[in-house]
Amino acid sequence: MLDLSKASRLKYLEFLLAEPSVQWITTTLRSVESKSFQRISINSYDNISEPIGEAFQQEWQDLDRLLVQFWISNSVRLRVEYIVEEGEEDLRDRVPSLLPELTRRGLVDLVRSI
Repeated sequence: MLDLSKASRLKYLEFLLAEPSVQWITTTLRSVESKSFQRISINSYDNISEPIGEAFQQEWQDLDRLLVQFWISNSVRLRVEYIVEEGEEDLRDRVPSLLPELTRRGLVDLVRSI
């Protein structure tokens, strides 16, 4: 975990996701106290195509709730960048189940990486 409580002018954060676990992202984001925070990016270079277990699903729901709070308090937008390898499920298809509230509100920008 990274403590960002002293980063008072933080505007953008980018996370590189290589596994389904996002607890470390949620923990890091909870330390953010910047009032100028604008955008969070999650770059997934390892496609999350396998079924996600109950523990990981709970982590994603916790992240979803926290990101909705960021949106409500500071209009912080989420950008998810993903890759698609031939024959694998697209992360774009997984986002609605991983981040249901953000998706329902239209607060996730999905970007396919080349």
